[in-house]
Amino acid sequence: MRTRAPGDPLRHALTLAFLAFLALLAACAGTGAPAGSTAPPAPVAAADSGEYVVMVSFDGLRYDYVDRAPTPAFDRVATAGVRATGLIPSYPSKTFPNHYTLATGLYPSNHGIVDNAFYDPSYDAVYALGDDEAVTSGRWYGGEPIWVTAERQGVRAASFFWVGSEAAIRGVRPSYVKAYDSGVPYSARVDTALAWLSLPVPERPRLVLLYMSEPDHTGHRAGPDGTEVEAVVAELDGIVGRLLDGIEALPIASRVNVLLLSDHGMGPAPAEQVEYLDDVVDLDGVRVLENGTQALLYFDGDEARLWAVYETLQERLEHARVYLREETPERWHYRRGRRIGDLVVAADRGWLVGTRSGRRWNGGGMHGWDPYWRPMHGTFMATGPGLREGVEIPAFENVHVYPLVAHLLGLEPAPGIDGRLDVLAPILTRPPAR
Repeated sequence: MRTRAPGDPLRHALTLAFLAFLALLAACAGTGAPAGSTAPPAPVAAADSGEYVVMVSFDGLRYDYVDRAPTPAFDRVATAGVRATGLIPSYPSKTFPNHYTLATGLYPSNHGIVDNAFYDPSYDAVYALGDDEAVTSGRWYGGEPIWVTAERQGVRAASFFWVGSEAAIRGVRPSYVKAYDSGVPYSARVDTALAWLSLPVPERPRLVLLYMSEPDHTGHRAGPDGTEVEAVVAELDGIVGRLLDGIEALPIASRVNVLLLSDHGMGPAPAEQVEYLDDVVDLDGVRVLENGTQALLYFDGDEARLWAVYETLQERLEHARVYLREETPERWHYRRGRRIGDLVVAADRGWLVGTRSGRRWNGGGMHGWDPYWRPMHGTFMATGPGLREGVEIPAFENVHVYPLVAHLLGLEPAPGIDGRLDVLAPILTRPPAR
C-alpha cells in the first residue's frame, strides 16, 4: 500500500516495538498451524521479494454503507487506490458460497459450496455452515483457493477465519490458519495479521486473509437502513485504521497491497413477507434445505414426485419462483452439480421462503437474492504498489478477485477458473502477461 506522510516519531517507534513483540509471540506461541499436505507445497523462498496482499472481508458490507458513516480509514484506501461502485456476488448472494468464490475465482456451481447449507446425494450428507465436521473436511471444497495456489508456488499464506481455510484442500492448508471463533475481537485479528507480517522472512506469509462478521449481524437484526448499521460501520473503520497504521509502520509497507471487500450486500425483509412451501404443497418425503431467500429440494430419483411438486409450486406460489435446476436464470451460473437440488425455489425480492417447521423470521435484513439486484452488491476498494491511484470503476463480478490477487503476488492462477484478469486490467500498475 502507499504510505502517508510520517506521523509522530515516538508513536512510530512504539508501534515498531509493539509489532516486534507480536512477531516474537507469533513465532514462539504458534499463531497458526503448519500447512498439512499429501503433496507438499513448494519450498518457501529465503529471499524477501515480491509484493504482499492483505485481503479483508467485512461480511455484509453493502456497496453504499461506507458513504453513510464517518469512515476516514476506508476513505484513505479509496483515495489512494481503487474503488468499485459495487462488487457483484455470485448466486446465491450468501456468505459461504461467495467467500469461497472470492478465494477460487469459480462460481458456486463449479466449486461446490452452493449455499450456506446443502445436500450432496453422493455423500448422503449435508454441509452446513455451523457443522464443524463438514466445514473442516476437504472433500466438500472444489477448485483451488488462492492460499493453495500460493503455497504450491512457494508463497506462504495465512488465514484468520476465511471460509474453507480450515480444511486440507488438495492436501494443503495455509501455513498459518485459525479455527473459527466468533469471540475473537477484531482488534486481535488485525494484531495477529500484523504479527504474521513481522515474522522473519522465511516464515513470513505474503498472503494474509482476514474475516470480520460485521456489519452482517447488525444488518440482519436491525435491517440495512437504520442508524445501527451506520454505527457499526464507523467502528469497523477504526479497525481498518488500526490495520493501515500497523502496516505503515512495517519495513515492507511500500510492498503491501490492501484489499477491503465484502461477500454481499443486504436488503430489507419484513417479518410478514415469508411464503411457506408446505402451505401450498405436500413435502412428505422431499428433502428441503431452506436458506431464507431460497430453498433447495431433493427428490432421490423420484421423477413423478418431482414433477408433481414442481407443477404445484409453479401454480400456487405467489412470491417465489420455482425452477428445475437446469432452467435457473443463465446469469446465475447455477445449473451444474448435484448439490444444487432438483428444484430451486427462489423468493421474490424482499420475500423469504421456508417451511412451517423451519426457523422463524422476525424481520430485519437479508441477502441471497439475485446478485444483480443493487442492494445485493458488496464493497470493493484496494490500494498498494500493484494498483493505480485515484481510480473508480464500475461494479464487477467477484469471480475476478482471485486472478487479481494471483497477479499481485506473481502467481500462476489455477487453470479453468471463471474469473478473468483482463476485467481488472485498467486498475493495475503493470499490465497482465499475455
